[in-house]
Amino acid sequence: MKLPDPRRMLVDDRQVSDEEFRRENLVYVISAAAMMIIGPLFIYHGFNLLPWPYTTKWGALSIAIGLFILFFGFSLWQDRQVQIFQRTYAKDAAELKALLRDLKEERKP
Repeated sequence: MKLPDPRRMLVDDRQVSDEEFRRENLVYVISAAAMMIIGPLFIYHGFNLLPWPYTTKWGALSIAIGLFILFFGFSLWQDRQVQIFQRTYAKDAAELKALLRDLKEERKP
């Protein structure tokens, strides 16, 4: 059984149009923003529950959930930034190759 390459697990190699990429990017950014807002709210609520002995465990759980949501949102945002940079790099590299090819053809005659 062939194991997947862990370096390429999160890389999205699908060929998608610019419009579809923008739409996906918008959905991911909205999701990450929602998590960046919801996470601190859970943490704030958890700290409000900590002072009372009967709600300490729920406060700690709320803080843990808030941190998890916050880290996941940041991870999602960071993954999107990597995807954008990879896509931009691929486009720029293709344009540069085409320009170099054109310059090479102009110098040949």
